[in-house]
Amino acid sequence: MQAKQIQVTRRDFLKLAAASAVAGVVAACGGTTPTPQATSAPQPTTAAKATDTPQAQPTSAPAAELVYYYGTRANFKDISLVQDEMNKTLKDKIGATIQLNPLDWSTLSDKMQLKNASGEKYDMAFTSSWANPYYPNVKNNVFLDLTDRLPNGAPNYWKQIKPGAWDAAKVGGKLYAAINQQTWTPNFGAAFQKKLADKYKLDWSSVSKFEDLEPTWDAIVKGEAADMRAIENDDAGHGSIWTAYYNSTNPGYGLYNMVDKNGHVTHEWDSQGWVAAYTLVGKWNKAGYYGKEPWPAADFAAQHKAGKGASFLHNQKPGGEAEEKQITGFEWTSKILSKNFLDTGTLIATMIGVNKQTTAPDACVKYLELVNTDIPLYNLLCFGIEGKHWVWKDKGKNVIGFPAGVNADNSGYNPNADWEYGNQFNAYYTDATKVGAWEATKKLNDEATPSPLLGFAFDQTPVKTEVAQITAVIKEYILMTIGFIDFNAKLPEYKSRVTSAGGDKVLAEINKQLDTWRSSK
Repeated sequence: MQAKQIQVTRRDFLKLAAASAVAGVVAACGGTTPTPQATSAPQPTTAAKATDTPQAQPTSAPAAELVYYYGTRANFKDISLVQDEMNKTLKDKIGATIQLNPLDWSTLSDKMQLKNASGEKYDMAFTSSWANPYYPNVKNNVFLDLTDRLPNGAPNYWKQIKPGAWDAAKVGGKLYAAINQQTWTPNFGAAFQKKLADKYKLDWSSVSKFEDLEPTWDAIVKGEAADMRAIENDDAGHGSIWTAYYNSTNPGYGLYNMVDKNGHVTHEWDSQGWVAAYTLVGKWNKAGYYGKEPWPAADFAAQHKAGKGASFLHNQKPGGEAEEKQITGFEWTSKILSKNFLDTGTLIATMIGVNKQTTAPDACVKYLELVNTDIPLYNLLCFGIEGKHWVWKDKGKNVIGFPAGVNADNSGYNPNADWEYGNQFNAYYTDATKVGAWEATKKLNDEATPSPLLGFAFDQTPVKTEVAQITAVIKEYILMTIGFIDFNAKLPEYKSRVTSAGGDKVLAEINKQLDTWRSSK
């Protein structure tokens, strides 16, 4: 394997997805955001099972080569072997082949923007709320309209996704990307190193809110070495309390209380939940939970893997403990502490768009049908070639592992990104303790309460200058999210600077658009 590039783990992906929804970063930095049409509440559907048979039909026409760009955490030497194996299936079943073009996550958005601006021809690309951003691409006429093509050309895949989820991804009543089914809810909570949870007798049954964890964090601060952080954190905001914890979402500016079906967006400081959260992290900082100073963001992954954090605050999805064990080598225990909401930002967090310039739109749609329903093909893309990159550990339970002599560091193909390529619920398990996680995750998705703003997207064009100014101010105060900037002392200054940057104007614009969107439903 070649030298690793930027590491985007599952945790990083979820943090980025949440950040785009919470701070409006993508729309502010990547372009403007059109407003989708009204959405309906998601209804449960049945996900594809391992026995489902794809209905895509082969063709005798010459094979089209589909050029596909997507993100990667590293360059893997065996990607051409995987591509060749995929093409055996694709050529037979849909009369096409694929050219896999992974781009480092750190450069994906910029490179795709250049390709689109120059008119470079390709067929498909990863798009989301946080990388190669969806809404700006739609506004710039990059993606093909899939509104009719997906239900007609990929019917089995189409049925896997909730109707309300499809609606949430629409812009002006049209759909421009295919949603990858995975965890769609924030599931915000806490995870602890199991050995420390056991040592300090953490009882999850007595924990329903973060304050209930304070005795455990106090004991860790007193009982562990000085370099052990009770709560992992860094200077980019790891360790903060997500808005989902206090039932709120940020639709591009300010906050909206998702419990209120007919409310309006407010300034952050007018939210009782926001004030309480910032007050709480300030208390934790003074108690020493975050240490003397935050880790540099570039060091966070290494510190986490080295076990220098007793706990972390993040998405605690089913199977997450096993994933963390794979990353760190030691066991974790966790609990979700937020209410289960379904929000637009997480629904569009991982998608595949078809380039409007493609000369093979039907083949692209057939590929989307196949990669979401042909389980061996999907897992070939996810994990590589059986016997070379993975072997069965328990075929009856769909559990795989590395072959003898192969590990995560020396494997010729180990992208660890099943959430990026299609329906994650079709992925093989990489740890026996994760068995059942896909069913549990789907249950969370199905039972989630739809946000009243599901499908609403703030068009920042009328206030793009003000949004850029506000975004710059917020970045200056990022350490306030973990208490290294005193909240009570700096709040008046923060309010004044955001207001001076145009906060009131942006708030009026977003609520104007919200009212228009509601009246169209």
